[in-house]
Amino acid sequence: MSSPESVKLTSSEMASLWTEYITHTHNSCVLEYFLAKVEDLEVLDVLKKTKLFIENSLSKTKQLLESAGVPLPTGFDSSDVDTNAPRLFSDSFFLLYTKNLSRVMVASCSLMFTMSTRKDIRGHFKECLLGATTVFDNISDVLLDKGLYTRPPFIESPQRSDFIEDKEYLKGNNLLGEQRPLNAVEISHVFGNVEANVIGSALTKGFQQTADLKEVREFMEDANQLSKKIVNLLTDFLTGSQLPTPMPSETQVFSSTHPPFSDRLMMYQISILTAAGLSDYATSLATSQRNDLKKQYSDLLASTAKLAKEVENLMIENSWKEQPPQQDKVKS
Repeated sequence: MSSPESVKLTSSEMASLWTEYITHTHNSCVLEYFLAKVEDLEVLDVLKKTKLFIENSLSKTKQLLESAGVPLPTGFDSSDVDTNAPRLFSDSFFLLYTKNLSRVMVASCSLMFTMSTRKDIRGHFKECLLGATTVFDNISDVLLDKGLYTRPPFIESPQRSDFIEDKEYLKGNNLLGEQRPLNAVEISHVFGNVEANVIGSALTKGFQQTADLKEVREFMEDANQLSKKIVNLLTDFLTGSQLPTPMPSETQVFSSTHPPFSDRLMMYQISILTAAGLSDYATSLATSQRNDLKKQYSDLLASTAKLAKEVENLMIENSWKEQPPQQDKVKS
């Protein structure tokens, strides 16, 4: 009986490991800078645990790629981060950023797990998923302890289970013809998307201040404006249902203009966020029932897809985008 290691990687397994390797090297650089600047000891502890998980997972990913004879991506290293750069973000932002990072990792590890066939590869991504959920737990506990966790809105529980009996419900109206409030499913997605863009707005503001190339600074300004626009548009849906919203904090970004990260690393970070945004808006579109909300998500998908294309073009123009593994052309 052959061992799992003797079976070639499928294209899905190769793609997952290849992508994970680059992402882990990126995350390791970001956390290295966070650890050099963090002041709060509780935040320091949870960031250390997060970085240890990522480094251990990166080591295993590297081992799996090398054993399969797959060339390692270049990824990111110490040349992409300057830990001596002045402080750019607050400790509270470090927590919120890492919470969002763990959320993205949970989603990606889940997908990679289900796309894998070999037992050892499934075991690897299962460990990654457990590690990502542990990071989310740890970060959430610290945020709660410090009173920094912004909870989704509370609503009154319905008095009974019910069925939708009028198509006006999809138009955003109730049986009396008045606009109905968002339901719990719609609230959860709107709130989550607002929260993600609050973080994205702070991040792109910091990147815009510190990017080296003019075109990167201009791109970060555009990305920042889009994040702010999305926050405002979706906030209107929450306030229209008399619900609270996550509030951005301008104090999360300091005034430094000295770059802690390379332009290449910052652009890769935005490529991750736009990919996550496209996935989130598509899921939100599919699960929301008010037509005006569906239309809004459709528009956000188009705007975010356009931004994602700009990311790719700018990275390719500067030779920053690594080419994924692909099959050599078959000779005729």
